[in-house]
Amino acid sequence: MIDSYLEATGFPVDQVKTVICLLLSYPFAAILKKLPNANLKHIMNICLGVFYCTWSLGEWSWLHSFISSLISYGLLMVIPNRYKPQLIVFAFCLGYLSISHIYRIYTDYMGWTLDFTGPQMILTLKLTSFAWNLHDGSKADNELSDDQKRRSIKKLPTLLEFFGFVYFFPTFLAGPTLEITDYLNYTSGKMFQVGQLNGKAPSSLLPALKTLGLGLLMFPFVVLSGQYPVVYLSTNEFRYEPLLYKLIKLHIFVVLSRFRYYFGWYMSEGSAVLSGIGFNGFEKDGVTMKWDRITNVYPLSVELASNVRDVSNNWNIGTSDWLKRYVYLRLTPAGAKPTFFATLATYTISAFWHGFYPGYYIFFVACTLLTEVAKDMRRKIRPYFVKQNGDVAIQTPLKTVYDIVGSICCVWWLSFFGASFIFLNIERSIHLWNTFSYIPIIILFVTFILLRFVLPTPRSTPRPTKKTN
Repeated sequence: MIDSYLEATGFPVDQVKTVICLLLSYPFAAILKKLPNANLKHIMNICLGVFYCTWSLGEWSWLHSFISSLISYGLLMVIPNRYKPQLIVFAFCLGYLSISHIYRIYTDYMGWTLDFTGPQMILTLKLTSFAWNLHDGSKADNELSDDQKRRSIKKLPTLLEFFGFVYFFPTFLAGPTLEITDYLNYTSGKMFQVGQLNGKAPSSLLPALKTLGLGLLMFPFVVLSGQYPVVYLSTNEFRYEPLLYKLIKLHIFVVLSRFRYYFGWYMSEGSAVLSGIGFNGFEKDGVTMKWDRITNVYPLSVELASNVRDVSNNWNIGTSDWLKRYVYLRLTPAGAKPTFFATLATYTISAFWHGFYPGYYIFFVACTLLTEVAKDMRRKIRPYFVKQNGDVAIQTPLKTVYDIVGSICCVWWLSFFGASFIFLNIERSIHLWNTFSYIPIIILFVTFILLRFVLPTPRSTPRPTKKTN
């Protein structure tokens, strides 16, 4: 019966239910924070996580998260370290998610209906990072980086702790991902054994309300994005508009499509902050508290980025950090420079994580090229605008122009290829490319070839040698 009332809102019922769950997480997060011991927190997380999944995504949808989590836990419990259980869990989780994506394509081709695959994507990040954290805990400290030591765990948590981590309700539906060490430190109170807190979680009402406010501020743009769908960019009507209009509209339409992500992530983050888990220590003054432990996006930094790296560092931060820590750096030996293969493999895993529509692969292959072009630009072009005098970098008067042009090129090309990410299929992408006579693609490939194989690297100014007596 409730579904009939929700249909009256004019929005898809699955999306309305998800938003209701995100809003309910605020009062529930306040209760979670007040529970007197860790076991009660685990139980509440499990109960609400399963309820959210059942009510908003389908009666038996929770079984996917339960079964895949239980199998991952079992693999880590029985497989000896010499057989690399972290890689087996990684392959299993990515394989389970891949089969889920294929099933979704079969049952809801090109659809945007919310189902169990959304939480499963987040859970894949949690389970694979958990496996690596346990693996790192079995190694000597001198074999680990400081970041790996901080995230490592020495033994398997109990099943109650583990499933509390799996179903942590503030972030279960919309993310972002969560590290097992952060969750256990939060539920045990260890996270708050700093400064003057003495183990007591500080008030998080104001930072939570601020994040909630940012989320609500995004909602009108979510509605507006429905009025200007990206699919319009693949129509003949768009094709025959004036060139300037096409350049502007393409970027604006793709930008608007991102606001539904901003909205969901802010709403989810706000309840997590209210629960206390967003606490991330103090600023340098030792007094001002930071609440950005699970911040997942900085919209202005994304929209005004000057290169692809800045976008990835500020967009879907939880997933970007997972790709960096558990894919990119794991493929890069200590002390070595990251290779083109590491970059390509990272984007390929990211594409697999998203699913199997061609649009995803178009986008991530393009991002690989854009990333490599950005590296070469910084190495071969930027020195003409920033002169190095010993340890001092001196900007030329044209450095501002370089930055502005770089930002415009970065955000527009990302929008151009980002449209494919939203189109999903290849036919619409080809239609858009044909609309621009394939010129953006040609420019990208030519620029890559020129920078990588033709233009020389400028000679750096030698640093002055120190005189010795």
